[in-house]
Parts: sequence; structure tokens; C-alpha cells
Amino acid sequence: MKAPVQRFLSALCALSFLLAALFPTAALAAGADDLAVSNTLTREDAAQMQEADSAVAALTDSGDFAALSRAERFAAAQAQLQQLAEQGLVSVRSIYIDEANGMVSFSYSCGVQGGILVDDPEEENAAMTLSQMPSVDLQEMSNAPRGNLGSAMIYYAFDNTVNSSRYPYYSYMKGFWTAMGLNTRIDTMVTVADLRRMDRYDLCILSAHGAYYTYSYGALWKRTRTEPIILLTEESTFYKDIVYSFELLSHRVIKMNGLYCATADFFRNAYRAGQLSSTIVYSETCEFLGVSGSLDTSMADALLAGGAKAVAGYVNNVYTVYSRSMLWDTVNHLILGQTLQESVQHSMDTYGADDLVWYNAQGGKRPHAAAAYTMLLGDADAALPIVEEPADETPVQQAA
Repeated sequence: MKAPVQRFLSALCALSFLLAALFPTAALAAGADDLAVSNTLTREDAAQMQEADSAVAALTDSGDFAALSRAERFAAAQAQLQQLAEQGLVSVRSIYIDEANGMVSFSYSCGVQGGILVDDPEEENAAMTLSQMPSVDLQEMSNAPRGNLGSAMIYYAFDNTVNSSRYPYYSYMKGFWTAMGLNTRIDTMVTVADLRRMDRYDLCILSAHGAYYTYSYGALWKRTRTEPIILLTEESTFYKDIVYSFELLSHRVIKMNGLYCATADFFRNAYRAGQLSSTIVYSETCEFLGVSGSLDTSMADALLAGGAKAVAGYVNNVYTVYSRSMLWDTVNHLILGQTLQESVQHSMDTYGADDLVWYNAQGGKRPHAAAAYTMLLGDADAALPIVEEPADETPVQQAA
């Protein structure tokens, strides 16, 4: 017969197990850091994930998949995941079809979260492809303060820049802003590791696709959770999966179509010591701040918790040209010494309060369902750290 203490401990363990089963997200939130510290992916885990990723890539990268209707792509993605589940590479209970957000999510057998993006992120912009570089008032820009305006990094993860319709404009912006005194760089191969170094810059521009990731959880009762993610072009590999073990197992980083994606928890953990104390973050990613009727400020909240002075981003999917024009005008006016709020407002006055105002003004005939608009969180008076150039104190030689 068990002693009373033994019976109590057994009952306590049973209760803890039941609570973890009923409230897995609470358990995950409470122990995410412990999970990352105490567990890493094994070589077998990484190999199995790579096998699954190869199968997913073979599906999504094929021309046949792109030619399918949306419904057929969902069916093909589900069939592929069912097959991977039969092979023990994917948890069959985790497969979740999210038609609203155009993806199918799942968990690998080791617990890492993944997904298949069914909708092409570029489809929202296919209806209108204006691509001219917005004009600039050179006379106005000549009034910009002289001196060092700090540094900026464009985290460019829209594509690999080869035959890109986007990249030439960002290259032009980089050169122009650098000439104006804002030392600007472009990262065209954005990695998870790169996003840990945002504290080195005064202005960080997140130029990437974004999405809403929905996944299911719960052992007894199935529930769902949705969160914004930033899609990178960094392909997962066996060794990178091992290196990113902590982030993957704690769900700070997930994999979509075999590519790494950053969640709000990634930024919250990366900058938990407040390293972003002198940084403004401007995000071009779609759904960075959620969607109409379901705002989600978790990305901005994580960056602000990490010390960022201010964060600007979009609600809903945003048209490419509108977003690029807003970025161009906003940064130009930051260079002129305006605050972030003043700069964003000038951009809205110039290009429209939301992207449908801009789209309709261009004569667009097939607007997307919901207008994308900018929100600003944090210090609205944040500005670039202008350091004036010292005056020329060379003595003037008097004529004899």
C-alpha cells in the first residue's frame, strides 16, 4: 500500500498531465524557454524534416501545382500531408486547412510547426502592375539637414533579386538615401540569424511577404490559434535545422514550404534585453498587424518590448506599388528631419490613406477585398538621429 505522500505525488503528477493536455498553449507559454534550453533536434529529427520538406517542395515548386485551381491546390496539399503522415513524418492530428488565409498547417513528428502556402503572395498584386518609381522633389530634399543621419538596413526577402520587378527600386532607394546622409544597406539573403542583428541600425525596413499562420492544438479538444508571420527566402537544410533547434522547438520560427518564417515570439526572445533602444522599425509585410476586424499587434508589441522606439506596419494585404511608394516618401521625410508620424502622414496625404484610395485613383478595376492601411505604435515623435556637420572653421586669409 502506498504511503500518503506517495499517493499525493502521484495525484499531483496526474493533475499536471491533465492540465497540460487541456491547456497546451499555457504550458507552452510558461515553459517555452525551458523547452528551448533542455531540448534540441536530433539528427534523426532533422533528417525526417528534410525528407518531408523535399516532398513538399516537389509539390509546391512544380508547374503543375501552380496551374491548379485554388481548390485543387488545397486538395493536393492535404493529400501530400496525409501521405507524409502515413510515413510517420507528420502528425496527422495537426493537419489544419485554413482556406481564409490560403494555407495548410501541420506539425512535423518532432513537434516543429510547418505549413504549405497554397495562395501565391503575389496574386494580390496581379490585378495591377504599375511599377514606376515615385517622383521626388529635389528642391525640397536639398533642405535636408547636412550630416550623418544614422544607418538603415533594408531586409529584402521578397525574392532572390534575379529578374526581379521589385529589386531595382530598392537598389535605387538605397543609393539615394545614402547620398542624402542615411547610410543604407540591403540584405538580399535575409536569414533568421540576420534578424537578430537589427539593433545595429537606426532604421530597419522589413521588406518581405507576410501571412497569417493558423495551427491547431489540444489533445482532448481541438482549438486553433492564428498569428502573423514574416516569410523569409532562407531555405531550410539539415544543418540549419540543428542550429535553429531552439527557435524551431519553441515555435519562435516555423517552416512554410520548407522556408523559415519568423514569429512575434522570435523578436520578443531575440531582443529581450531591450537592445532595440535606438531603432525605428518600418514593416512592408502584409498582415503585419493583422486583418480588419481582427487586429493583431503582437509583432509590434514584441519589437517595442525589445526597446524599439516606434513600429509602423500594415493591416491587411497591401499592394506592392502603394507600399513601396509609402516607404519612399516616408523615409525621404525622415531624412528631412520630420518625425515618423509626420513622415507617414505626408505619405498618406500624397498616396492615399489606404491602398484602395491609391488603387482607385490609378483606374484600377479589380480591387482586393479589404483596404490596407498603416498603423504606428510606440513613440510617434521618433526621428532619425541627425548629427550636424561641424562648421568650417578654417581662418580666412586677409589680403596683404
